[in-house]
Amino acid sequence: MRLLSRPYLGSTLGQHIAASLQIVIGGWLLAGLVGLPLGIAMGWCKRVRWIAFPVFQILRPVPPLAWIPLAILWLGIGDSARIFVVFIAAVVPWVMNSMQAVDSIDGLLVRAALTLGASDRQILTRVVCRTALPTLVAGARIALGNAWTTLVAAELLAATAGLGYIALNASRTLEIGILLVTMAIIGALGALFSIGMHLVTRWVAPWTESGVAT
Repeated sequence: MRLLSRPYLGSTLGQHIAASLQIVIGGWLLAGLVGLPLGIAMGWCKRVRWIAFPVFQILRPVPPLAWIPLAILWLGIGDSARIFVVFIAAVVPWVMNSMQAVDSIDGLLVRAALTLGASDRQILTRVVCRTALPTLVAGARIALGNAWTTLVAAELLAATAGLGYIALNASRTLEIGILLVTMAIIGALGALFSIGMHLVTRWVAPWTESGVAT
């Protein structure tokens, strides 16, 4: 009731939620713009995999929190740095699932397309990507989950609004009620994201069973 009735730390609950969504969705979409084409290219072209995969394997085990000092150094303490931390958390599942989706395509489908005279571009866009669509969406779903769970860490970077900012402040001031309610809101929104991505999977790939994308 306190969060709903009056501003907390200078912002209403709706403004805190909007601030967090802006950071998470921004980092997730940026990770998709980088990770989706990179993962598809790594799965489709051996040369790209030989070049990019070793570098990616070296960087992948580094936790997102370890990037915070570099984010501050490169981007300051604004929204850009927070989006960058979320991006680091989300880009790994985008890349790995995209690469595995392309790798798992039945070679018979590719050979059949070649027999019918399809070009490499047509095979990639009309056969490989469409067949791999459920796995690609599953990668997006996992990436969104990673992005959301990194929210509190991202808002360590001098945030002035957001659910993670509320949680961090409440933990410092021992406001247990505020902390628990914020945790519940973060969990509920994360569950809604998961349900939404599941519905997206059923919409874009209705020919698949729901278990494929879980």
